Parts: sequence; C-alpha cells; structure tokens
Amino acid sequence: MKLLILSDCHANLDSLNAVWSRENDCDYIIFAGDMIDFGFHPRETVHWFMERKDRLFAVRGNHDEEILAHRYDPVSHVTPPGNFQELTYQQMTEEEYDFLQALPHERCFTLGDTDFYLCHTADELTPDGEVCYAEQRLADHSARAFLLERFASKFPGACAPKKCMVYGHSHLQWAASAGPNNMILNPGSLSYHFGSFEPVRCADYIVLEDGAVFLKHMDFDTQHLYNRAGSFSDPEAARLARAFFRRE
Repeated sequence: MKLLILSDCHANLDSLNAVWSRENDCDYIIFAGDMIDFGFHPRETVHWFMERKDRLFAVRGNHDEEILAHRYDPVSHVTPPGNFQELTYQQMTEEEYDFLQALPHERCFTLGDTDFYLCHTADELTPDGEVCYAEQRLADHSARAFLLERFASKFPGACAPKKCMVYGHSHLQWAASAGPNNMILNPGSLSYHFGSFEPVRCADYIVLEDGAVFLKHMDFDTQHLYNRAGSFSDPEAARLARAFFRRE
C-alpha cells in the first residue's frame, strides 16, 4: 500500500500538481491541513482535493479556519484589501466552503495494519505563552510516550499492530520512530518554508509505502508566482508573497 502524506498546501496548485505527476499511483492521500490561504489558487486547490475525496483523509488547519471564520462572520473577521485573504474570498464559492467546513479538526482511522491519528498541529503553549513546536518538545521527551499519550486520549480503540501520528503546521519535514512499529510524521509544506521564510525551491512531502518512510522533495516553477506577487495593492502582502516565492 502506498500513502501520499501532504500538508500546508496553502492554495499552491503548482506544487500540488507537480507532486501528483510523480505520485499519482498512491492508494490514499493523507492531508494534515491548511489547504488554502497564502496562495493564488484556493478554489482550484480545494477542488483538487474534492475530486479525490474517495481516497482522501484530511483535516482542517488554522488558515482554513481563518478563511471559514470570515465567511461565516465577516463583521468580526475583517481583513485589509489587496492581499491573499481578499483574493481567496473573491474566488471561493459555497461549494468549496462547504467542503472545508465538513473537514474535522482531527481524525482517527485504520489503513492495513496501521492505526493513524491525524491532526494539523501538535504544538503546545509554554507557561509563558510561547509556542513550543512538537519537534522541539520531542527533542527533550520520549517520542513513544508522546505518541501513546495521544492515542490513549484521541484513539482509545486503536488495536492495529502499528501506530502512526501525522501532523503539519510547522512546515518542517520530520520523521521520528516512537518505538517498535510506531512513528510520528510531519510531511513539511507543499508551499513555503516557515520561520526564516527560506526561498521555496521544492515541495516537501512524505510517501509511506509498505511500512517504509520516504522523505521527498519536488521542485516546481515559482517564477510566475513571484511575478504575480506584485499585483497586490497592499505593499506588505506583496512583500510577503515575494518572500514566499523568490528563487535566489
């Protein structure tokens, strides 16, 4: 069985299609959230996933939540004009909003001999209110204990011989063994790298095939995305967009 594990697409249809051109023989797609926002093709991206819903396991991300919040409460969630959010609101229709709204925040399922727990973020807040990424926390704690704690609280009925937790959000591609037959996976981002806003030179993702984990990268053309970034009337939005898609 071949599983294609994706996250943080952010309406980047170019990277999504590039990865699919290589991995379209997969049996299932696992998506860890942030389907839209900060990209130029939100409607087409949502439809890409809708067309593959029969083999899709997906959850909502925080950016999906923000777009939905504006859709259902525009007075409380006002966004400045001339940026990615405005572009998203202009393109999306009720059909795409309904699909996003139906996605859960977390999901438990079994494929073959493996139980999966899928969520968007595994981060937590420190007592000082700072974000502690899962990768940072697991550097100091047992990955096995973390995984088993999550499964005990979220998927108490899990009884398959293998367990796998999949999350996204940090845009950091990462895989850790959590003891025999257990693993924790973050496929990274299909769109842009987080933190220092490193230039996007590839889409990051994971393939899980017959129990073997492959951390993969796929180059795609970003020049037209960089060029389009200048179309935003909001100077800060244009600067941010160029930072996402620059190639140097």
